Amino acid sequence: MENMKPMAIQLPEETYQRVKEYLKRHKISQKDFVTRLMEAALEKDSPSPQNAE
Repeated sequence: MENMKPMAIQLPEETYQRVKEYLKRHKISQKDFVTRLMEAALEKDSPSPQNAE
Protein backbone atom coordinates (compact mmCIF):
# COMPACT_ATOMS: atom_id res chain seq x y z
CA MET A 1 0.00 0.00 0.00
CA GLU A 2 1.25 3.45 -0.90
CA ASN A 3 2.30 5.74 1.97
CA MET A 4 -0.32 8.41 2.57
CA LYS A 5 0.15 11.91 4.01
CA PRO A 6 -2.61 14.03 5.54
CA MET A 7 -3.47 17.46 4.18
CA ALA A 8 -5.80 20.04 5.70
CA ILE A 9 -7.10 23.31 4.25
CA GLN A 10 -9.51 26.01 5.31
CA LEU A 11 -12.19 27.22 2.90
CA PRO A 12 -14.81 29.92 3.00
CA GLU A 13 -18.13 28.44 4.19
CA GLU A 14 -19.83 29.11 0.83
CA THR A 15 -17.09 27.27 -1.08
CA TYR A 16 -17.21 24.38 1.36
CA GLN A 17 -20.98 24.02 0.91
CA ARG A 18 -20.67 24.16 -2.87
CA VAL A 19 -18.01 21.45 -2.82
CA LYS A 20 -20.15 19.24 -0.55
CA GLU A 21 -23.10 19.63 -2.96
CA TYR A 22 -20.85 18.77 -5.92
CA LEU A 23 -19.56 15.66 -4.15
CA LYS A 24 -23.07 14.50 -3.39
CA ARG A 25 -24.30 15.09 -6.97
CA HIS A 26 -21.34 13.25 -8.47
CA LYS A 27 -21.17 10.54 -5.78
CA ILE A 28 -17.46 11.07 -5.17
CA SER A 29 -15.52 11.30 -1.94
CA GLN A 30 -13.78 14.48 -0.89
CA LYS A 31 -10.47 12.61 -0.91
CA ASP A 32 -10.98 11.38 -4.49
CA PHE A 33 -12.12 14.82 -5.65
CA VAL A 34 -9.08 16.63 -4.25
CA THR A 35 -6.68 13.90 -5.38
CA ARG A 36 -8.04 14.05 -8.95
CA LEU A 37 -7.79 17.84 -9.03
CA MET A 38 -4.20 17.75 -7.83
CA GLU A 39 -3.19 14.98 -10.22
CA ALA A 40 -4.79 16.82 -13.16
CA ALA A 41 -2.95 20.04 -12.28
CA LEU A 42 0.35 18.22 -11.90
CA GLU A 43 -0.16 16.35 -15.18
CA LYS A 44 -0.97 19.60 -16.98
CA ASP A 45 2.19 21.17 -15.56
CA SER A 46 4.45 18.23 -16.50
CA PRO A 47 6.46 18.44 -19.69
CA SER A 48 4.94 16.35 -22.45
CA PRO A 49 6.92 13.31 -23.66
CA GLN A 50 7.31 15.02 -27.06
CA ASN A 51 9.08 17.98 -25.46
CA ALA A 52 11.27 15.97 -23.10
CA GLU A 53 14.89 15.55 -24.07
